[in-house]
Amino acid sequence: MKRTIVKKITHAIVGSSLLLGATAYADVMCTNGTPIPVSGKITNNGQAPGQGFSTLGVVALQLGEKPGKVSRMKCGIIGVDAATAEEPFAFTHTLSCDDNVPVDLSYYGLGTQVAHSQLTLDTHGDISFEGSCAPLPGSQLSFIEYSTPSADNTGRGLFTGVTEGELTIEGTVNCLGSIDMKFDGYVCMLP
Repeated sequence: MKRTIVKKITHAIVGSSLLLGATAYADVMCTNGTPIPVSGKITNNGQAPGQGFSTLGVVALQLGEKPGKVSRMKCGIIGVDAATAEEPFAFTHTLSCDDNVPVDLSYYGLGTQVAHSQLTLDTHGDISFEGSCAPLPGSQLSFIEYSTPSADNTGRGLFTGVTEGELTIEGTVNCLGSIDMKFDGYVCMLP
């Protein structure tokens, strides 16, 4: 009986601490909007070099977390080389998702139409050599990236007006140019 009471009190204290910590953290994260957790997985491929390196793939995205509302979306993703002298490992990533967000255009005489959510991210990070692909060309790599919504945001649908947030992405590249990543973080959603 005493153990049960102590256990309940401990859970209440820990739960309250986590809630207060999350609330304090949330205030710091967004100057506009509400921080919403984002997580998921990206599966893509490196594309043949042309005007720099690019990637093309798909995203399984979860927006929100339980016990609140969770939205799951599938998105296409394209990554375009954005390397500079200061950031040699950088991309501009654009996601276009499979959801339908109603947008009232009656003011323009067009009724209600749907938007597919879209978000552009500025990404930079660090890459590590993991091994040779010999006798094939190339290398096996691992990396960590940090993405923030672009100031030049092309946000549509759920991501309209989103310019704040941060995602941390960890991934690997194999000898065939297959790139597997997992990410989590938050975006500051506007009402």
